[in-house]
Amino acid sequence: MKLMLTGGFLGSGKTTAIVGAAKLLSSKNKKVAVITNDQGEQQVDSAFVKSLGIPALEVSNGCFCCNYQQLDNHLQSLSERDQPDIIFAESVGSCTDLIATVVKPLAKFKPDLEVVISIFADACLLSRIIEGKASFRDDSVRYLYKKQLEEADVLILNKSDLISSDELDHVYKTVLSEYSTKVILHQNSLDTNDISAWLNCIHGFSNESGRASMIVDYDRYGDGEARLAWLDKSFEIDAPKYNAVFVTRWIIRHIVNRIQSHHLPIGHLKFFIEGPSGNEKVSITTASVSANVKLTLAEVQNVKMLINARVESQPALLHKLVDDTIADAMQRFDCTMRLGKWSVFSPGFPKPVYRID
Repeated sequence: MKLMLTGGFLGSGKTTAIVGAAKLLSSKNKKVAVITNDQGEQQVDSAFVKSLGIPALEVSNGCFCCNYQQLDNHLQSLSERDQPDIIFAESVGSCTDLIATVVKPLAKFKPDLEVVISIFADACLLSRIIEGKASFRDDSVRYLYKKQLEEADVLILNKSDLISSDELDHVYKTVLSEYSTKVILHQNSLDTNDISAWLNCIHGFSNESGRASMIVDYDRYGDGEARLAWLDKSFEIDAPKYNAVFVTRWIIRHIVNRIQSHHLPIGHLKFFIEGPSGNEKVSITTASVSANVKLTLAEVQNVKMLINARVESQPALLHKLVDDTIADAMQRFDCTMRLGKWSVFSPGFPKPVYRID
């Protein structure tokens, strides 16, 4: 069985690529399963993947390294229950040091498991970082981002269709000069041909020389994570006088606008909307240029909504911006919001179960 360990910063497009790969492999009669991961308990990505009928389990309340036993249990459970040919394990976007804390322990305890590390980087964001225009405010967050790139077997410059060919060429050459030993791809994860090229690459990847554990300053790493605010909130919208889908779109747009008005760098904002006729996922990242989202759900008076917000901010401020938007929507549209589970926090200091140098 193969494990495709997929990492990269928040909003880099990991889930989109994994879903595209799962669909393509399934069309070729390959069995696929997914393990999602998040610092929080309620995961938009997990709900989205499961809604597509893809076998999936989640490691929650911390990264793979700090919840190694949960990851191991899920690998065993999926192997026995679904017998997949390939498992994609998507690491939370604030995690690094995967080689020492995940890959090497797996090699020790599961020597028959073949592991390839794909690290995704948003080509637009990477272009801004190279130009010195990155939105990250704190050096420790930039340190975390760079360490993620360093541990790749395969480094994917994702969303390459969203920048010009000249910009992409500059990004590619810059990354190649710093990471000359990596396999570097650029792709549009909505393009089947690009997904196929990625799969061919990781299937043919050989790591005969082994992987060296990185040197990681855990104080800087932990500080980088602590600079990020995590908000998960689920609720139900009843809008008897209006279209609840329109209200949902208004809420998304105004949450984004409020965060941007405070000049807070967005790691990602993910929204999962469930209606009587179907489900839909919306993603906003630091590279997004517009908050005007389109939803294809039919007009209804009731929807359920889950928000995952990861923003470089203080948790209390992020919570206020989201709650103020929801309160404004209730007043503006004379609708009812039934609150479900919610949490807001900054990730705790990383404490891997194993770390093999």
